[in-house]
Amino acid sequence: MDTKYKLLRTAESEKVFYLPSELINLYRLNEGDIITLRCGSASAEAKAAVLDSRKSSGNPEIGLSDAVLRALNIPHGIFLTVQSDGTRELRLGPLIGVLTFAQHIPSRLDYYYKYVFAKNNKGPIYMFSGQDIDVSRRAIRGFYYDFSAKAWKQRLFPFPDAVMDRCYPSSKKNHNLLAAVMGPGKIFNNTTRISKNDFFKTVNNDIFLKKYLPATQLLRYPSDLNISLLKFGSIYLKPIDSMKGKGIVMATQHKNGIECRFNLAGTDTTQTVASFADIPEILLTAAGRKRKYIIQQAVKCMEYGGGPFSFRTCPMKDERNRWLMPGMVVIGTMGNSHVTNYASGGRRIPLKDLFNTILPQLPYSKDEFLQLLEEITLKTASLLDDNFGPLGELGVDIILDKQGQPWLLEANANPARTPAFIQTEYPLWRKQVYEYIVGYANYLAGFGSHNG
Repeated sequence: MDTKYKLLRTAESEKVFYLPSELINLYRLNEGDIITLRCGSASAEAKAAVLDSRKSSGNPEIGLSDAVLRALNIPHGIFLTVQSDGTRELRLGPLIGVLTFAQHIPSRLDYYYKYVFAKNNKGPIYMFSGQDIDVSRRAIRGFYYDFSAKAWKQRLFPFPDAVMDRCYPSSKKNHNLLAAVMGPGKIFNNTTRISKNDFFKTVNNDIFLKKYLPATQLLRYPSDLNISLLKFGSIYLKPIDSMKGKGIVMATQHKNGIECRFNLAGTDTTQTVASFADIPEILLTAAGRKRKYIIQQAVKCMEYGGGPFSFRTCPMKDERNRWLMPGMVVIGTMGNSHVTNYASGGRRIPLKDLFNTILPQLPYSKDEFLQLLEEITLKTASLLDDNFGPLGELGVDIILDKQGQPWLLEANANPARTPAFIQTEYPLWRKQVYEYIVGYANYLAGFGSHNG
């Protein structure tokens, strides 16, 4: 059942679970039956009892005695659903945890406010950091929203049924601590940073997607640079694990040498070197340390406002474990930058403004173009999920060449996006961004629309 109940506290010293008569009948219980209750990693036995009718704010209610609340380590006043597998065991939940950075607790709790109030939120959600995990006590200290006090409060909780990882990059240590109690496959995004080399190798195996990939290879020897420059004239050099555009170099062959463009400490920088043999030194300067790089064909991009732009499409899982695409953002460059990235000064472009300019240049109608982007996006998401999942959301970066051909560049496995602009093409996405991700947490927790 998907009915959400408000949890009341009763004063008995013994362990009692009060259910409304419809649940007593649904689960074929009798008053006095001993049942097992589970919430996250905690469990307790309690005696079934019929909940007396009482004044209510409109929400159906269930009740737990103090002794059961203490055993399950959950507060009263929360909302949750009740689920049965047909035995004398009932699950209360789903209990969802959000793993985030310690410095974001409690300063950024309001960012998660919309998760708590998503219409498909079926149970309590609490926020915690890696240092709040106590495996020995099978407990996590987290912040939850107290609806009565209308404020965030901190307390101990059981390990949750599922975890959203909001750290970037993810911590393998924290994942191992959580999985030791929760079991495998309950954390998403399980991998929050997919290396550019792994991304290319994985996607290149798909017959449909490979035709949308620019030529890409791992940089192994300086001579690789010479071969690529001779073949393409202009290439991108990208650290395989770069974040926020850091360390990316665009190298272009000219008569008087090789022009290298990169961002250094927030400033767009251009240096010209005599030959490909000098480029490794440029990479060291751009990245700040020695790193592994890929070489990628530089696509001659379609422009908007005098510079290139990229689509970041936003695939997400829902509570049926389906990949859907609620929306996208478009990012354009600022100044002379060659990288469409927020950290490099990128700016968001409203879809309506972009399409007003580029539609005459596209070999498709607007609907055909959006359908193609969605097909590329969802196939990419499914493939990456199979290899690096469970993943609940992605940011997939796609550019267009001057002929309107899409090119697939990379995927960010933890975008934690905030919707921008009202989009007529995706009118519901400002709500769906939160509803889908909460729904997928329900699915992993075993409370999805097909569960129970």
